[in-house]
Amino acid sequence: MTPAMEPEDKETVTPSRDPEKNIPSSEDASVREAQEIDDVPIPKTGHNLWEKLLNAGVELRGMQPVPEALRTDTRYLNICTILLSSMTSLLPFSVGSAVPLFYGLNLRDSTLMIIFFNLIFCLPAAYIVTIAPLTGMRQMIQSRYVFGKYPNMLTTLVIILTAGGFGCTATVIAGQSLSYLSDGSLSEPVGMLIIVLISLVVSFFGYRILHIYERWAWIPVLVAIIFTVGCAGSDLKQPPQTTPTPPRQYLGVVAMASGSQLTWAMLVGDYCVYMPPTSPRLRLALYLMFGICFPYTVFQIVAAAIAGAIPAHPSWQVAYGTHGIGGVLGAILDKVGGFGRFILCILSLSVVGSVSRDYYTVSVNLQVLLPVLNKVPRSLLAIVSAGAAFGVSVAASRSFYSSLTTFLSIIGYYGASFVAVTFIEWFHFRKAEPTSFDPSIWNDTRKLPTGFPALVSVLIPWALIVPAMDQSWYVGPIAKAAGDLGVFFAGIIAAVLYFPLRYWEIKRNGGRLQRG
Repeated sequence: MTPAMEPEDKETVTPSRDPEKNIPSSEDASVREAQEIDDVPIPKTGHNLWEKLLNAGVELRGMQPVPEALRTDTRYLNICTILLSSMTSLLPFSVGSAVPLFYGLNLRDSTLMIIFFNLIFCLPAAYIVTIAPLTGMRQMIQSRYVFGKYPNMLTTLVIILTAGGFGCTATVIAGQSLSYLSDGSLSEPVGMLIIVLISLVVSFFGYRILHIYERWAWIPVLVAIIFTVGCAGSDLKQPPQTTPTPPRQYLGVVAMASGSQLTWAMLVGDYCVYMPPTSPRLRLALYLMFGICFPYTVFQIVAAAIAGAIPAHPSWQVAYGTHGIGGVLGAILDKVGGFGRFILCILSLSVVGSVSRDYYTVSVNLQVLLPVLNKVPRSLLAIVSAGAAFGVSVAASRSFYSSLTTFLSIIGYYGASFVAVTFIEWFHFRKAEPTSFDPSIWNDTRKLPTGFPALVSVLIPWALIVPAMDQSWYVGPIAKAAGDLGVFFAGIIAAVLYFPLRYWEIKRNGGRLQRG
């Protein structure tokens, strides 16, 4: 089925091969057959270059729904490996180390909080990932059937900030590690730039190359992490806690965990959009849980153990003061000399899988946010994404944990509202029926839902979220009394509002889910 385009989006394009078809461009008959269901526009400027890149495997397809005829990727394990690879990196170390260093929890409490809330907050994404193969739509295109075309831009903006923010977080800690590795001769910004450029190369080629890279990249990183933990050994003994941790700090960890996991519900569909409608849904959900929740949880606990032991080791304190948690990893590996530096290099480069995936997500969703960019190749937008991410990474590194916890908490608030509204729409109003997502109206403002109920349902809760926020730069009156309750207010109020507002919209549409 060919997705319908609004008149203003139609243009004469030069047919070429989408890498997901695996059709050589030299086979004219195959190209013509593919063109009938999936034209890929090639820019007139630099046409020959883009043609060569496309034939080399660069993905140009952006936000357009994938026709069922092209949903043929049955390598279901890819959803696990692409996420497992990005989670088997220094990214969880940055978040896990914040639990003892920023919130002051001991190792036992850190471990329990990390395990429980990572598991709970990952469940929505585990279900939502199974919907994309049924619809052939990227996550933010699915979201248009809840939020409408233009109100959906708010969610798309949050997705861009979320993916970009995670990419920046990973880039910062990798840059710290590379700087320590060079004994300071390589500044942290230069280390970050190295990570950005390597990640850009992987992201530039798109879906297929990204999956190939992620399938194997996690193996040496896992060995390096295990080796690092072994080097730390008895040094991970935790100093006694002198004062009890205030209850509000635990709620801060909950808010941070929501940002780490709930937001995956707004992202994961992009990574299995080429899989067939017959994909085994339970297996996809379990693959996602194993790819995200398992490594993220384990490595966060390792990071919490290392961070909690910093006060007991003067050399670790010095390394942390100059190069952050990346420097602490370097101090641990110093005891094995040159081989330890090799291991630190592997750990530094481990974030490439995560960062390249984030650039891919940002580049796709930029086309959803600004439809005029639909005529720009996705790979070109990946370059823009990388440039912006580098600047943000350098700025965020100056107050890393404050920036990290604020970022995760705020996107977690929105993520809770998004999940509540999306699940109510899918289960209650659409009866979990994928055919209710008519692909022919994906880009038609007049036929998609208005999005008014969803928009109101995610915005109104901020009237209570703000007073309930507990951040380093602002503590609301509710948070002063009870701690950070923002994520709870976000989800509950959004659910309460969406039911009556959506019923009103459906009645106004003559009983139809959308206007078309």
